[in-house]
Amino acid sequence: MNIHSHGIRLFYFLLLLITAGYGGQTSASVTMTGTRIIYNGAAKSTDVHLKNKDNFPYVINTWFDNGDINDGPEKSAAIPFVATPPVFRIQPDSGQVIRIVFTGAKSLPADRETMFWFNFMQVPPSNLKNAKNSDEKQNSILIMLRNRVKFFYRPAGLAGDPQKILENLQVKRISHNGRVGISITNNQPYYVTIAGLHIAGVSGNHVNKNDMISPFSSENFFFPAAVAQMKSVRITLVNDQGARISENYSL
Repeated sequence: MNIHSHGIRLFYFLLLLITAGYGGQTSASVTMTGTRIIYNGAAKSTDVHLKNKDNFPYVINTWFDNGDINDGPEKSAAIPFVATPPVFRIQPDSGQVIRIVFTGAKSLPADRETMFWFNFMQVPPSNLKNAKNSDEKQNSILIMLRNRVKFFYRPAGLAGDPQKILENLQVKRISHNGRVGISITNNQPYYVTIAGLHIAGVSGNHVNKNDMISPFSSENFFFPAAVAQMKSVRITLVNDQGARISENYSL
């Protein structure tokens, strides 16, 4: 299927549906090993492993974006990385290795990580053979499912240890306009992904989605008035392997 020909309108229409949440009603049949990609600046390349769990093939289209979820493959040229192959066919119950290479077309900071996003869209065949009859085939909807994961470029020789990011956070209590919260300072060259904030004695997770704290920066998190007397907070992060790690901080 040629995405860049007459099917381009369908591509962006379905991309819009998926971005709006329509794709949430489906499950990815092509999956990636891991939940994030870390490119070691000392390496010549890094590999991404995909697996097709279905009994029919897909065409996979890959690209990078700089944080705008609406960017399609045509914007990928502005990112100093290339994925090989960029478009390929993945067979049923089979795998595919994608090699990512830093092109050097754009200089990146040497003292901290830089984050991009890696996208891969699975395009099913238009004549799926698993439909029970011709009417079912005629009434079926072609769904292109887009997957988008964090891509970190990690220069060689960075200070600190990315496995000890919890130990190196600075956490303090703050208040503003009658609200109470915490300020988390990340004095490290690595991105920090906040997966959860739990106040001692209060049920519930006070982070509804993953929040990123950039290298050498701070973020403030405010809580409901019910936790005004908080004395400690448990912070949960996502590490390099995609696992959740936690630590308690006194306030």
